[in-house]
Amino acid sequence: MSDAGYRRLSERVVYENPWLRFEAHEMIHPNGTHGVHGVVVTPRASAVVLLDGEDVLLARQSRFAIDAVALEVVKGGRHAGEDGLACAQREAREEAGVVAARWHPLGRAYEVPSILQEPVELFLGITLTPAPLPPEEVERIEVVRMRFNDALAACIDGRIDDAVTALVLLRARSVIEHGG
Repeated sequence: MSDAGYRRLSERVVYENPWLRFEAHEMIHPNGTHGVHGVVVTPRASAVVLLDGEDVLLARQSRFAIDAVALEVVKGGRHAGEDGLACAQREAREEAGVVAARWHPLGRAYEVPSILQEPVELFLGITLTPAPLPPEEVERIEVVRMRFNDALAACIDGRIDDAVTALVLLRARSVIEHGG
């Protein structure tokens, strides 16, 4: 039995590709009811607030699941053997074309903890200089420069509706306000 009270009886892989695996788990809920629950297993990921003076660099890109273009912080999955910070640094170069001189860890977040297993590690990168890497072959990203406070306001009024982006911007604000 897990700390949360679930008992996993069996699992099977329903679908798998290089970016994710969907598992079906036969289980017993904490209240004793039998059930089947789906779990999406992805590589661990990192998300980074890239701060350039009073501006933040955001990524505007198409997202298949919502069939829309999203505005979000730079984020992506880890490569084999890569830790969270190295992933954030690589993604900053691939998606925004920059490196940061200073890095602050901001903890982790779960995107949809009822079905997604791995957390996203959160970072703040400050003092940016250009250093682009080629993007992944399937990505088409527009870098959007926005005042940091305007990005926070966009999270509040719904212009930015990505949950990880909203959370990491809030955590970054705390570091920035304390002299990050």
